[in-house]
Amino acid sequence: MVLFLFVLMLLNLSKETEPVKSNWWGIAAAISAGSLLLIITAAFQVSGEAVAKNPVEGIGLVKALGKVLFTRFVVPFELTGILFLAAMVGAVLLGKREKGTDALITKEESKG
Repeated sequence: MVLFLFVLMLLNLSKETEPVKSNWWGIAAAISAGSLLLIITAAFQVSGEAVAKNPVEGIGLVKALGKVLFTRFVVPFELTGILFLAAMVGAVLLGKREKGTDALITKEESKG
């Protein structure tokens, strides 16, 4: 989480650099969030008390999670970390693009 916040601070986003977005994205996001909330609520109602019970007796929830992540799911866990790292590097590279290069690209595209 700290690394994610560091990347956001490094991008130095402001109102001038933010592109203008239509209202359709907000409507789509609200519909998606409502659908997700409905699905999660339905899943918790169906599962009942099974969610609240600790499946491994004698071990705390954090210990059980750590044991499962670093034994059974170690490869997907590491691949997810690499994917997040690549996404943050890509975000920094896209965010720190020089302003003069955008104008050159658009002029070349309009000619071709």
